[in-house]
Amino acid sequence: MPRPPSAAPISGLTRRTLLGVGAAGLAVGASSLIGAPAALAQAPTAAAAPPGKAWRTVWEDRFLGDRIDPTNWAVYDGPGQTDLRDQQWNDPSMVNVAGGRLALTAQPASKNGFSYIAGTISSKGRRQVGPHGRLTTRQFLHPGYGVSVGVCLFGMNIDSVGWPAAGEIDATEIALSRPGSPFGSAHGPGYSGDSPISGTYSGPLSSLVGRWVTHTLEWEPGVLRWAIDGAVYHEARATDPRAVGGWPFDAPFFVVLTMTVGSYLGGAIDTRTWPKGASGVKTARAEFDFIRFEQLVDA
Repeated sequence: MPRPPSAAPISGLTRRTLLGVGAAGLAVGASSLIGAPAALAQAPTAAAAPPGKAWRTVWEDRFLGDRIDPTNWAVYDGPGQTDLRDQQWNDPSMVNVAGGRLALTAQPASKNGFSYIAGTISSKGRRQVGPHGRLTTRQFLHPGYGVSVGVCLFGMNIDSVGWPAAGEIDATEIALSRPGSPFGSAHGPGYSGDSPISGTYSGPLSSLVGRWVTHTLEWEPGVLRWAIDGAVYHEARATDPRAVGGWPFDAPFFVVLTMTVGSYLGGAIDTRTWPKGASGVKTARAEFDFIRFEQLVDA
């Protein structure tokens, strides 16, 4: 997630260093999920495999059963990142699995000094991806001004070298108040926070809310490429002059699926735009049909 100018972590406790470490509530219950029917789709081919190579799935979670798979994910139970102006407590009750879908939700609720609760999961200590390959998620977003949804990757060495030296790849970030302008970013030494190597999607979809959309990150040596429904909208390269301080992306990463409320990305909160959930409580929601990671192998 982008860091605002001159922001510093509070007591060093940030999502980048804590997600997935000692997280509580690994077994979370099922809930009734809303949305269009989800048929598992093939990952789009933003770039064809080179001659003699083929894409092979090395990890996939289709969110079967009625709970998060603890071999893949830890559910974060802890404070939002206040240096990013988060206003949510990350609460395991906001992470649910049912009907072959993962739902991250957010609701107004006071907890430990925060005014909202929301869901976040991390593969840190459970699964790693790369270096290099193709990461795909299929998502269905519901309305909710002030809420943002992210699929973010962080270098496995973050505990030893810190952020941004470990690298951060935002495979997709979406502010639900701007649902037609998702973006992808690379954060590294000298190009992090409010000045990453970033690109914003500009269509043809006018909004990602209310529809199933496939997001793809293609990750090659020295190259990162972002696509939505197979259409590439951004590319970052190690040869970019902004990356002169280093390119930390040729190494293993872990994955974070997150929902935040009122952050610098999410912006002003307006719960009047949040639909009511089954319990009658205003609820923002993002659903995931699958996450898949593939790598090139000899055909």
